[in-house]
This record gives sequence, C-alpha cells and structure tokens, in this order.
Amino acid sequence: MRAAFACATVLRVRFHRGLTLAAACALAGSVSGAACSRNPAPVNGGEPPELHNDPQALAWRSREKVGDPDAKQILAQTVSAARTRAPWAEAPHVHAADGPVGDGKPKFLFGEARLFLIEYETAPGNFREVDARDDAAMALSEAGFVFGLLSRWAREHSIDWDVQLGPLRGRIDGRGPDADGRRILEALRQPGAGAAVSDDAMRTALDAKYRDRRE
Repeated sequence: MRAAFACATVLRVRFHRGLTLAAACALAGSVSGAACSRNPAPVNGGEPPELHNDPQALAWRSREKVGDPDAKQILAQTVSAARTRAPWAEAPHVHAADGPVGDGKPKFLFGEARLFLIEYETAPGNFREVDARDDAAMALSEAGFVFGLLSRWAREHSIDWDVQLGPLRGRIDGRGPDADGRRILEALRQPGAGAAVSDDAMRTALDAKYRDRRE
C-alpha cells in the first residue's frame, strides 16, 4: 500500500495526488457510478446491505440485525456526535435497512463518513484546494473517531461490524478492529508521519487554517 502512495495520480477526479487509497481504488478498477453510489443494494433474504468501495468515504454495516432499542441508541449517539464534534468533510451518519428505526423490529444498520475534504467553495465560483497532507491527517483522525464509535457500539450492544474504505475491508467487534481493520487506518497514515502533536491539537490547528470552509 505504501508504494501506491506515490502513484495516486492515476485518479485525479476531484481527489488529491499522493493519497494511497485513491491509487488503490483506481488500480482495482473500482471507480464507477455503481461502486461509488451512496445507496446500498436492496436487502434480500436477510443479508446485510452491500458496502461500496469509495476511496473517499469509510463505510460500515452490522453483520447481523440489530434490535430496535439498540438501533435507537446508536442513532441518537450518532446525531449527538455530529452536533458536538465539528466534522472535517462530513459527519458520520447511520441508516437502517429492513425498516425504519423505531418500528420495534430488528434491522441491519449501515453508515458512512466522508473522510476527505479535497476542496471547497469559499465564494460563488471560487474554490480552495486543501493541502493533501492536511487532508490525509484529518482523514486519519476522522477514521479513528468512527472506529472508536463502532468499537464502543460493538462492546455495548454486542454488534460485529464490517468496515470498508476503497478496496480495503475489515471487521470490528467488542475487542476492536481486526488486523484488516487496522490496515485501513495504517493505509491512511502518511509515510514518515509521527506523533509530534496530539490529535486534538492537530484538529484545532487545521480547523482554524481552513475555517473559511464554514463561512
């Protein structure tokens, strides 16, 4: 995966140069309208909805149906997290398959969080491109936050999750992410990046640097 970091120029459609997962997705031939659709395939025969391999967004789904009381708690906690933690590109969101949350029936849960900001409009017709290193650092922070939420829900509600980013797939259970799940986070880590500053300090600095994205 590290070798792909320098080869991501094959995919430049509104995506930064130098991002590992962009290259991996392009090389895997996974950039298509169907692959990057935000709508999961219909659920058939009790199977969970499909996950797409969008290299810009972390997707997840429950491996089994979740009881409605648990689903309501998870939905409420997702909304609370979106309100209390300023997202970089897009706040995590959770949806239900096989019926709406609150109907009293078990259902699959699935969700997504867009990790990369890429660029944004500062004024009509004027766009500011985000430095690729800044975007990658924040993408890793966002992914780590979502992994933390999924791990918490796995422990508290006995739910196992599938996670996917681009062509990379993993699982999260009550013990946390498995080896493949940890590889997703490692793939987002920039070569040579250290822990010179805390995650909170980094987020505060970059949020201030790009504060005009919310104006």
